[in-house]
Amino acid sequence: MKKILHTGFWTLLVAGVVFVVSFVGQKHNETICEHFELSIENQNYDALTNAEELEAIIIAATDTIAGKTLKEIDPYDIHNILDENPYIKYADIQTGIDGKLKINVVLRQAILRVINKEGLSFYIGGEGWIMPVNPGFPSRVIIANGSVSNVTAVAQNKKVHVDSLPENSLVRKLYEMGKYINSSEFLKKLIAQIWITTSGEVELIPVIGEYTILFGSFDEMEDKFEKLAIYYKEGASKAGWIDYISIDLKYKNQVICSKK
Repeated sequence: MKKILHTGFWTLLVAGVVFVVSFVGQKHNETICEHFELSIENQNYDALTNAEELEAIIIAATDTIAGKTLKEIDPYDIHNILDENPYIKYADIQTGIDGKLKINVVLRQAILRVINKEGLSFYIGGEGWIMPVNPGFPSRVIIANGSVSNVTAVAQNKKVHVDSLPENSLVRKLYEMGKYINSSEFLKKLIAQIWITTSGEVELIPVIGEYTILFGSFDEMEDKFEKLAIYYKEGASKAGWIDYISIDLKYKNQVICSKK
């Protein structure tokens, strides 16, 4: 008899929990969404978009959100809308019992802006994603220009990663150089521009000064940057780099400076 009562108690308890969960779920689905909040976790002055623009994109794509019940709002649809945005790395969408829809976004960060010979340009993010220029949201990053060609298809594709490009492509080489520069506080403060000559060699333009750093090919990139860092830390103060027109890194184990 006790066993029967014990079994009956747990049966009623489980049924009660199921009923409560179902009731709460139903009430939640019927809750009216009064408004939604979109926040950007890593917003900074170099961001390629902002919360207001992303909110406008969501509203335009969903007709409206405010005034709908939570049952009528599909978070997956909103997630897909945001996933198509080239500036977004990650988005998290949650609905609360108070009827608020909360969206948290993490943006991709640009490290390089590539401009081809015709003036067409695009950004490359720190993780290798190509991002179009967004009018009104300029990002203060290193510029790579000069004799840059065969990048039109890359610039017009909103969803492409540098790893999908040929290994010897100029865009991949520029990305690797931009990533290396951005990994060094010293180089980030030093280099403003990567110039590609008509012969395909690299020249670096510093933030301050009227001289050019002759880098040559992309080969032995790390060794060349290490030579440059050593020169600035140990030799530039003695040599007076401000009087030079160029600093040549093309030759192994040498830094050759030419005066004005």
